[in-house]
Amino acid sequence: MSGITLPYSITVALLLAAAVAHAQDPHFAGVQELNIWYNPALKTNKDAVANIRLRNVNYPGIISYSSKAATIELPLLSKEDKGDDATAFVNLAAGGSTDKSNDNFMSTSTAMLALSYALPLNNNNTYMALGFQGNYSYSRVGTGSYYEIPNQFDKYGALAAVMAADPYQSGFNHGYFTAGVGVALFHTEEEKQWYIGGSIRHFNRPYREWSHTTRLPANDGIQGGYTAAISSADNISGYGNFTWQAGTSEQIAGIRYSRYLDDSTRNAFFIGVSYRAGDAIIPDAALHFGKSQLACYYELNTAHLPSGRYPRRTWELSYSLIL
Repeated sequence: MSGITLPYSITVALLLAAAVAHAQDPHFAGVQELNIWYNPALKTNKDAVANIRLRNVNYPGIISYSSKAATIELPLLSKEDKGDDATAFVNLAAGGSTDKSNDNFMSTSTAMLALSYALPLNNNNTYMALGFQGNYSYSRVGTGSYYEIPNQFDKYGALAAVMAADPYQSGFNHGYFTAGVGVALFHTEEEKQWYIGGSIRHFNRPYREWSHTTRLPANDGIQGGYTAAISSADNISGYGNFTWQAGTSEQIAGIRYSRYLDDSTRNAFFIGVSYRAGDAIIPDAALHFGKSQLACYYELNTAHLPSGRYPRRTWELSYSLIL
C-alpha cells in the first residue's frame, strides 16, 4: 500500500471517529441478491439457490482489493409443497465472504449461517417470516508499517470496516461472533411481487479488536422491493436497502427493467441502475438463461460526490444457479 498525500494530516483519532460505525459486512453493489445476509427472514421464494460473486476495487496509486462471497439457500420442503401457495416453509442459508488487498495489507473473512421460518397469511402467496443469523468474522490489517488514511476514504467499503477494528494497524488477527434477527412480509404472485423487512444485526455487540476496548454497535436495517408486470413480457422493479449504525447510515436504492426472451420465464435480460447515497451511481445488467443468471455492475464514483476526491474503479460480477 502506497502513502497518500494530503493537504493536511488525518490523525488516528479522527479516523476511528469516522469509521467506528462500520461492521465487517458484505461489501457489494448487488444488495438485492444478498438480502439473506442483511435480513435472514428475506427468503421470498421456495427455490434452492447458489450464488457466487466477485467485486474488485482499485484506487490507482493507493490500494486495490477484491471481495468474494458465496451463498447457498436451501428451503426445507417437499416438491409437492413447493407448488402450494399456502405451505409454510423453513429456509437454511449458509455463506462465506472475504476481503483481501493485493499487497496483503488487509485480510478479512466471515462465515454466515441463517435459519428462517415463513408462515402463509392467505392462499395467495403472502407470507410473514422470522429469521435468525449467526456470523463468525476475523480481520487483520497492517504489515508493520503505519499509513495514515484520509477521513471517509473507502467509506462504504471493506478497508474502512477493517480499519475500524484496528486503527493502529497492528497486524494481529482478531475473531469475533455476531448474531442477528430479522422479520419480513412478502408477496409473490406472478403479476406482482413485493417484500418489506426489518433487521437488527450484531445485537450481541462483540469486541472487535485485539485490546478489547471497543464494541461493535448494533446495525438496524430496513429492506424493501416491488416488482410489477407492465406487459406479458416486461417487468419493472424497485428496491432499497437502508442501514443505520451508531449514527452512520448507508442507503442504496435502485430500479430494474426485465424482458422475457421467449414464451417462458426461463430466459430474460435485465438492465438497471442504483444509487449509493454520497458514494456512487451503479448501472447493472444481467442475463437469465435456464436455471442460471449472470450479472455485472460498474460503480461510477463521480467527482461531485464526497467520495469522488479519490478516483476509484470498481466492478462486480455475480453468478446464480437454481439447484
